[in-house]
Formats: sequence, C-alpha cells, structure tokens
Amino acid sequence: MSETLTTLLGQVILVIIMTCILGFILAFAMRICISDARRRGKSPALVCIACILFFPWGTLAWLVFRPDPKDGPGSGFSLEYHRLQ
Repeated sequence: MSETLTTLLGQVILVIIMTCILGFILAFAMRICISDARRRGKSPALVCIACILFFPWGTLAWLVFRPDPKDGPGSGFSLEYHRLQ
C-alpha cells in the first residue's frame, strides 16, 4: 500500500511540474508572438492562434510569410547603434 501511494504521489508531482513548465513555455511564446505581430502591424490574436494552436505549421507559416516591420525591414537590431566611440 505504501509503495502504491508513493508511486502515485510521484506521478502527480511529475504531472504538476510538467504542466507548469509547459505553461511557462506557452506564455513566453505568446508574449513573443504578440510583440512581433504588433511590430509588424498585424492582429496579435490571429498570430497567436496561428502560432500556438496550429503548432508547428502555423509558426512556420508566420516565420515564412510575415510582413516587414512597420518601421522598415532594417528596423531591428543594428550593431552600428551599439558601438562605443
């Protein structure tokens, strides 16, 4: 009886830990999707639905077919802005 209870408790704890890890990964992915969609002038809700619910094909489609940012294609990180004089 004690071994069964210990095994069951271990499995429950493992499921809780895995659920928390998956939740954190999902929250991080949604945050990235929302910021990228806003930067590119698209609906954040639609991009999240495509990237999260239709994973991995939705994410791949967004990465391939996403438009340039509103500020232009070179508006991302530029080393020239961070060089020390």
